[in-house]
Amino acid sequence: MHEPRGFVRWNERRQRFEVDWRKTLSIVTGELLLQEILAARSYIKGYLLDVGCGSRPYAIIYTPLVELSIGTEVSYSPHGARAADAIAPAECLPFADQTFDVILCTEVLEHIWEPTKAMREFARVLKPDGYLLLSVPFIHPIHEAPHDNWRFTSYGLKFLCHSTGFEVIYLNKKGGVVTTGIVLSLNLVVRGVNAVSKLLRLSVPLRDRTVVRWILALPQRIYLFVRSSPVMAAVRKAVFGQLDNFLTPGYFLVARRKTSFINSSSTTSTNPAILEAFKDETLST
Repeated sequence: MHEPRGFVRWNERRQRFEVDWRKTLSIVTGELLLQEILAARSYIKGYLLDVGCGSRPYAIIYTPLVELSIGTEVSYSPHGARAADAIAPAECLPFADQTFDVILCTEVLEHIWEPTKAMREFARVLKPDGYLLLSVPFIHPIHEAPHDNWRFTSYGLKFLCHSTGFEVIYLNKKGGVVTTGIVLSLNLVVRGVNAVSKLLRLSVPLRDRTVVRWILALPQRIYLFVRSSPVMAAVRKAVFGQLDNFLTPGYFLVARRKTSFINSSSTTSTNPAILEAFKDETLST
């Protein structure tokens, strides 16, 4: 049940899911997103579509909760497409109307050329009252260039959802001022480490060496530990106040597909036999 997928693993000793520092150095943002997904587990059920699934790191969480999960990816994804069931852009999903109960889309929308079109596709393939679990960056360095196109504010996300057939029922920022500073500082440090590796022409980059990764991961773990304290939560609110609402690395939301949504232009159909094949494969893992 707890077989690791990508950068998310189950810590048997601590009895909790966590971000694996050996697989990613984005520990702070990764942990905050992981906490949001775990808190939203009550929405995960039935048929799930993982859009831009990459290595499917969250399959370790959702597989026991759903009847079927299908992942999509694009052929040029830097994370690879080996874990995907279908190669397709989010703007043109190869599934019939009202196929899925829930869609998970994490850190993908910023890479899509037409996010409005993609959101309409999400609404199309969701069943009435189905749920979208979506996360996006806001204050974050350019990544996966040249396929990094957008940044979204909370206001823009609400409008995007409202205009494409969704009702936002939960929207939360993934950290505030301090978290933003840590994310930006870490990015600069990692880029510096990469530059040194190239300068020295190292066969194994510094960032891939255990000691260096541990040094980069430790301050992030310390910050997350301190941040989880109720006392620190009160201090953050008192010191930073409203500023935390304007400086954040990103957002996570849960939206419900409106029952009144209509997309008359859809002509896509899904072969039931294909869905059954995916279902059999999902249940066997």
